[in-house]
Amino acid sequence: MEFTRELDVTPEEFFDQIERSIIDDVQRATGKRVSRNKLAGLKYQKRSSQVRKSNVTMNVKIRKYRYPEVYEVHFAYDSGSNTIRYQVEPRGEDGLTLTYREKFVNPAPERGLFANFRLRRYEKRAERRADQTLKAIVRQAKKDRQNHHGQNPLLEQLESEED
Repeated sequence: MEFTRELDVTPEEFFDQIERSIIDDVQRATGKRVSRNKLAGLKYQKRSSQVRKSNVTMNVKIRKYRYPEVYEVHFAYDSGSNTIRYQVEPRGEDGLTLTYREKFVNPAPERGLFANFRLRRYEKRAERRADQTLKAIVRQAKKDRQNHHGQNPLLEQLESEED
């Protein structure tokens, strides 16, 4: 599944939210805090938050992380694997074009008409979930922008020196 969205936040604002989420997830799973330059190639295990009992363990590998352009992560668990990729291109001063890709691989693929129906249903749910995630990322980025606007003393100092 792949789709493209136009978002009204900068690539840096978008990736600041992604990065914060990744670092928090790694810390919850491993107890260790990692920096940006250690994200690409990072592997760790965590319990699934999607499953109510949380007995499902998954292996996570961050395949690519290039701030503020691309983030690709691979989740492997008993019932299959899932790869998610966010690719960002700047659009104007305060916007971006996001290409979202998600691919689920079932280790025992089904065949036939019912399998196609289940795949389409899965992709619809995945797209809805991705849209909700993107809306939350944009909402938080805008909130952070508003909270930090006018609160950067170095920027204020530079602006006052120009006058």
